[in-house]
Amino acid sequence: MKVFDELISNGFSVIENCIDKKSINLIMNEMNNCLVQYLNFNNIKSFKEFSENFYLVKKNIPQYEIQVLLSKYLVNKGLIDKIVFNDNLLLTLTTLLGPDIEYLSDFEMAINDKFETDNDYLFKKYHQEFWSGMGVEALQLWVPIYLLEGMGTIEIIKKSHTWGHVPHKNREPINIPKKHETEIIKLDTGSVAVFTAFTLHRTVKNKLDKPRVALPITIRNPYYPNTNNVDLFNFKKINFSFYTRLRKILGNSHYSPFRTLGQDRTDLFKK
Repeated sequence: MKVFDELISNGFSVIENCIDKKSINLIMNEMNNCLVQYLNFNNIKSFKEFSENFYLVKKNIPQYEIQVLLSKYLVNKGLIDKIVFNDNLLLTLTTLLGPDIEYLSDFEMAINDKFETDNDYLFKKYHQEFWSGMGVEALQLWVPIYLLEGMGTIEIIKKSHTWGHVPHKNREPINIPKKHETEIIKLDTGSVAVFTAFTLHRTVKNKLDKPRVALPITIRNPYYPNTNNVDLFNFKKINFSFYTRLRKILGNSHYSPFRTLGQDRTDLFKK
C-alpha cells in the first residue's frame, strides 16, 4: 500500500482525491455562514466572500479565536464526521490504524494569513505534534479546504519521524541533524496529507492576499496504548469494529444476557 510504505519510509504521505469538491465547497460555505452570523450579531455589514468576512471578523477578535470558532462550528454541524471522514478516506485510515477510529474534536483550524509570519503560533516553525501531546499511536491529517497556488502548504523533514522526540524550546527544535532532506508537500483540495507524531513540519509562507484554510486533525485507534497526553483531550468516535459494535449492543462489561430482550431499541449505528 503506497500510503503505508511512504509513512514508514518518509514519515508522511498524501491520500489523493478522497474528498469530493462538492463537499469541500459545502464546508467553505458553512464557514462563511458562521462568519456572517458573527458579523450580523455584532451589527457589522458582511460580504459575499469568506476572505473578506474573515478580515472583518479579525478586526474584532484574534485569529486564534476565529480558528476555534470555525472548528467548533464544523464539528457541531456534523460536517467533519460526514464529509471529511467519508468512506473513501476511512478505507485508507482503517488500513493504517484498524477499524476503530476516533478524531480529536478539539482541533483548531489552521488559517495561513500572509500578514502573520511573525506570529509563531499562527505561522509555525519546525515542530512535532508529539510536543503538543499526540502519541506514536496516532496520525495527523492535514486537510486543505481553501488552497490556491501560492498559498503555501506545509514543509516536512523527510525521515525525521525516525529521530524520535526532538529536543525543543519555545516551539522550535534546539538541534537537528545537519544532513537532512526537506520537502514541501504538494496537494490540492480533495486530497489529504497524513504524517506521524514525530514528523517535523512547518508552515509554508502564503504569498496571496487571501487566507489559506486547512484542518489539522489528529486521529487514533482508542484500543492502542496511549503513549502521550491525548487522553486529556476530547475525541469523537467515527468508525467501529465488530468487537466495538458488539460491546455497545451488550451494554456493559459483564455481557449480561437478556438485558434488552423484547424491547424496541433504536439502532445505535444507524446513520
